[in-house]
Amino acid sequence: MTGTPEEALDRAREALRARREAGEYPPPPPPAAAPSPAESRLKLLEWAFVEPDASVVRSTRAHGAPITAAKRMLLRLVGQYLSELSANQTRFNLALVAHLERIEERIAALEAQTRQDETPDP
Repeated sequence: MTGTPEEALDRAREALRARREAGEYPPPPPPAAAPSPAESRLKLLEWAFVEPDASVVRSTRAHGAPITAAKRMLLRLVGQYLSELSANQTRFNLALVAHLERIEERIAALEAQTRQDETPDP
């Protein structure tokens, strides 16, 4: 069969729908519940902090101990630079999260004002 990728996707979706109707596949799961705004904010704050973990510096090759030792020595040599870099990135991330919070507050205030303006006066 030839055709565009969009046509192939449509054919695949149609085949899946037909197989589901025939009972070959279970129905799709219900969509996951969206996280609450508080959970989303906490997750953003958690992700904003840059915390490199030196314990993950290793080599997965056979007899990789010398490579791991060299990597850890390099990490110690450039540790001050990496710490400053991480601190700068964390400051930027936190400022960005704070800015997003202010934007969300402004949007909520504007939406509330719009709802208030749309309600008819008795």
